Amino acid sequence: MTDLTGLGVTAVALELTYDAALLTPVTTGTDTTAVALGAVYADPGAWTLDQNTPTPGQLNIALATGFADPAVGAGTLVSVVFDVAAGATVGATSPLTLTKALFNEGVVLTTTVVGTFSVLTRVYGDVTGNGEPTPFDASWILEYVVNYLLVPPVIVEFPIEETAPTWATDPVSAELALEVADVDGDLEITALDAGLILEYEVQLITVFPVETAPASPATDAVALANPLRASDAYLRPGGRFTVSLDASAMRSLQAGELVLGFDSSMLTPVDVAWTGASAVPGGQRPLIAQRAREGQLAIAFASARPIGGSDATLEVTFEAARNVVQPRESEIRAFHLRLNASRIATDFVFPFRVEPFQTRLMANYPNPFNPETWIPFELAADSDVTLRIYGLDGKIVRTLELGYRPMGEYRARESAAYWDGRNEIGERVASGLYVYELQAGDQRAVRRMVISK
Repeated sequence: MTDLTGLGVTAVALELTYDAALLTPVTTGTDTTAVALGAVYADPGAWTLDQNTPTPGQLNIALATGFADPAVGAGTLVSVVFDVAAGATVGATSPLTLTKALFNEGVVLTTTVVGTFSVLTRVYGDVTGNGEPTPFDASWILEYVVNYLLVPPVIVEFPIEETAPTWATDPVSAELALEVADVDGDLEITALDAGLILEYEVQLITVFPVETAPASPATDAVALANPLRASDAYLRPGGRFTVSLDASAMRSLQAGELVLGFDSSMLTPVDVAWTGASAVPGGQRPLIAQRAREGQLAIAFASARPIGGSDATLEVTFEAARNVVQPRESEIRAFHLRLNASRIATDFVFPFRVEPFQTRLMANYPNPFNPETWIPFELAADSDVTLRIYGLDGKIVRTLELGYRPMGEYRARESAAYWDGRNEIGERVASGLYVYELQAGDQRAVRRMVISK
């Protein structure tokens, strides 16, 4: 790290010495390619970079540019990547020395420094740095996954990037942290890595796949009968519906990821949960993480054992906005679906319609009735509600003050207006035709009903 602000640096000469028995600068086989430019260059393309290993244990670096493009600002000057000897002893240390550092042939004063290189023992799965993989590490990995699945992705830093783990002297680089998290060795951090950590914790496995086999790329998207479905395409303001991932036929499913896109002005995700007593043996629920942002909902889940059973279903519940005053149509789409290591090609699209409430009075039931009836109604807005019952002479027979009611439907017996067929003084009224009127705010509606004895 250095600060070259205002120094006019247009040429840099560096020399590193190191223990050739432990370290080898990255090479193509014929040319050294270990060095990369850092962040202090306004126009990196204007700089020439030459690097060479004239003898084992020595790396020379030359940088130069025209006077119009000097290095500016503070940050990393260069980064150097070394390969560590396969037979290196864990905990071994050796000097890593900057033996030459000339900026503009020494016009800008610099000092050489001696550092220490330590051979680390990498603890796979231990992204928290306590020295062993635990369920807390699985939680961190799922948190990483759900944030990374968003567009644009949010990069979560693991604790070992901020605080030195027990197996290292300093915090590790982002690249090494990702290698630690990638316990299945597929070169990608997925929910399955979290599942394998849970599996390791309960000793269903005693070693991670990455420790027994070479890394391989993540599986390409594959075709599979779409396991996604939705519950209801017709909604009312404030109503809820679910998008479900049916896992009943996936006997080997241990982990998965799902990203749904939706109109955030119309819908809000309110719950993500596994249903079914036999989601995994013993009734345990898989570990779930979720992150919602700007019309996207990313979900990741993992379990130590396969998730299955005839009723094992991941349900994602959405709630429609309450402020919908005109009929509106939209859709939910699945943009990403991964089950275990396989990315599933999905064309899941769920169109839906939100139909606003209207203030209206509905037919009473039963009708004709004796001696009681229920009167359903609907409100387009929160209102104080009164229901009046009139005889054919226009006189009020009974007034039912229902009080303040929120917008919505009141159809069921427990929510509809109830009349026991009695007048204001508790007498049963005579058979015949009656009129009932709903008043909600400044809205009124009238219907008829019949008492038959």
